[in-house]
Amino acid sequence: MFPRLLLGLAGLIFLGYGIFCWIDPEQPAKLAGLFIATHNGYAEIAAMYGGLQASFGAILIASAFLKGYLRPGLWLLVICIGTLAIARGSVAFSNFDSSFRVEGSSLGIAMSSGFTAYTWGALAFESLLALLALYALIKTRKQ
Repeated sequence: MFPRLLLGLAGLIFLGYGIFCWIDPEQPAKLAGLFIATHNGYAEIAAMYGGLQASFGAILIASAFLKGYLRPGLWLLVICIGTLAIARGSVAFSNFDSSFRVEGSSLGIAMSSGFTAYTWGALAFESLLALLALYALIKTRKQ
């Protein structure tokens, strides 16, 4: 039950966000801090943020319901969303600035990043989703 629910819910999220991005490419671009300079840019954002995510969501939903597609759908989530999280995290954490200083008897720790809540939220979502899919994949192996 959990694996099907995970695939269905993730599919609805990706399908909905994909349709949103397809209809209005400026919104995801703004959220990600991107500037669309040409008509080609609008087509690219609509295709990659819209079309690709909508189709990915539809595949996940189909995987939740079609016999024999449960484990392949989970593998798709683990691989695609896992590598997406790894790529995003490798950039986000490489630019993470932390400094430590000791003054008197207190330890001061300062951490900063130029990334917004969009990047950290996406990274958390992708990481959690990939880990949940991995757990579901392991759980379905024993059945």
